[in-house]
Amino acid sequence: MENETKRITCGVCHAYLFEDDDVVYCPVCGAPHHRDCYKSIGHCAFEDAHGTENQYKKPDLSENGDSVKYESKPAENAEDSVKCEICGASYAAGTPNCPQCGAPNFRSVGGPFARFDFMGGVPEDMDLGDGVTAAEARRFVFTNTRRYLPKFAEMKFGKKTGWNWFAFFFPCGWFLSRKMYLEGIVTGILSVCFTLFIIPFQNIFYTYTPTDFSNQPDLFSTVISDTAKNNVPILILAAVGVILQIILSVLSAVFGDRTYRNYVITNVKKIKTESEDADYDYHKKGGANFFLLLAGFLAVQYLPRIIMSFLK
Repeated sequence: MENETKRITCGVCHAYLFEDDDVVYCPVCGAPHHRDCYKSIGHCAFEDAHGTENQYKKPDLSENGDSVKYESKPAENAEDSVKCEICGASYAAGTPNCPQCGAPNFRSVGGPFARFDFMGGVPEDMDLGDGVTAAEARRFVFTNTRRYLPKFAEMKFGKKTGWNWFAFFFPCGWFLSRKMYLEGIVTGILSVCFTLFIIPFQNIFYTYTPTDFSNQPDLFSTVISDTAKNNVPILILAAVGVILQIILSVLSAVFGDRTYRNYVITNVKKIKTESEDADYDYHKKGGANFFLLLAGFLAVQYLPRIIMSFLK
């Protein structure tokens, strides 16, 4: 296949193909792909354009050796063509997906749609660290890549921290949902322990009845006052628990994105060098599991009460 793929790009990742690459060709239109890229989507990147005027055609290479990328043929009537918001290719307005990159044609769906860049403005070939490209990180992160990839890029250039609201409100659940199991378990255990500090004060709070504070405008102030008079250690323990819980949430929010970036880079490197089935490992180790987010949230909410019931 010498020179067949010279300066031609893969239909999926758009990286240039070289003679020593493992390349496969679509049996319908002849579009070249990396074998792994083809397997990752299970079909030709230009499948939606097969049999139409936008079907892939091998680009001519310029005489001066300039690189040439595939461009879809625009419709004859400019009003009947759209420009892809992701890769910039022009194609017929009725085509459901861009033949170049596969991005959805929002106009064909109907209604007002804002520009959506799955890379968050980060170039696909950008090295996010240790040779892991943004395209590889996107494949691993899979969901909400528009948020995470720019964060990873900023950290590549020196930014040490960030802020993650999900990690702030649900530290255990967020780590677990992103399959960082060790971090999720540790934050979950700490959250349960800190909540145990607060439960004795909550029990006092719940024992009050409306008649106890009918002449008091603020029940919370009443409970704190009575607890301070009768059981100072419970009030101190509750205050410590609240403070520690806030500290844990803030640390998770500040360092969560950096921890996730390191997790992504470490696992992508391992998949690239050790995996026998990259597709399976990307799916198993990457993406998000929202069931674990719910499980982590429920565990932190209810496990302390269950523990206290056994300690009585």
